[in-house]
Amino acid sequence: MLFDYPMFAAAIFCALLIGMAKGGLSGGLGTLVVPILSLSMDPRAAAALTLPILVISDAFAIGAYWRQWNRGHILVLLAGAVIGVALGALTFSWVSEPMMRLLMGLIAIGFVASRVFSTAPPAEALQPPDLVPGMFWGALSGFTSFTAHAGGPPVQIYLLPKGLDKQTFQATVIGFFTLLNLVKVPPYLVLGQFTKPIMITAIMLMPAAAAGVWIGYKLQGMIPEKPFFRVLLVLLFLTGSKLTFDGARGMGWI
Repeated sequence: MLFDYPMFAAAIFCALLIGMAKGGLSGGLGTLVVPILSLSMDPRAAAALTLPILVISDAFAIGAYWRQWNRGHILVLLAGAVIGVALGALTFSWVSEPMMRLLMGLIAIGFVASRVFSTAPPAEALQPPDLVPGMFWGALSGFTSFTAHAGGPPVQIYLLPKGLDKQTFQATVIGFFTLLNLVKVPPYLVLGQFTKPIMITAIMLMPAAAAGVWIGYKLQGMIPEKPFFRVLLVLLFLTGSKLTFDGARGMGWI
């Protein structure tokens, strides 16, 4: 096991966060996990530990949202994400994670600001997939997700204006990341990231992740649709702020 007992308690909390995000509270909870784990271990090892927990959480979550997703939006996002994962794998050893976090944080904050101050009404009707924007945001999601599992903000930026209802939005996010996380597994294996201690610790944390999926699914069902998307924007802003701060601090700016 990688942790002493106090840190293992923190790791259990992180596994719960992952499960809750997969269960429906996808406003950025999962993005916090790698930074928390990185307080006591190498960030790349933290990312490797997180991936098996994400995969098992996906397996629990996908059943709850089965076939409720928007297939077209998933396909355009996934087409870009495969390119992003390939770039992430090729540059894994030398890309600056703080720079990536800073970029993602600023993009997330900028998007929230554009939504808050926009005079255009939000889309009421379902919008069709957009190939070029979908592939762009999907590639950005795949790239940042490969290194730091911080691929949520680009997907939300693409999907939030598409007029999806709450259930379809959640199912589409979960369906996309279920596939994306599976795509990330072979490159992680090739790069030798799944060491024996990481896999043992991940297996020990999986029950907490499964419980988190159930908690997240129950909680999101209690939130009405309009407040749900407002809460999502708030969580996206908080996530963006956290990523910006971590990135700036990692680059020595603060």
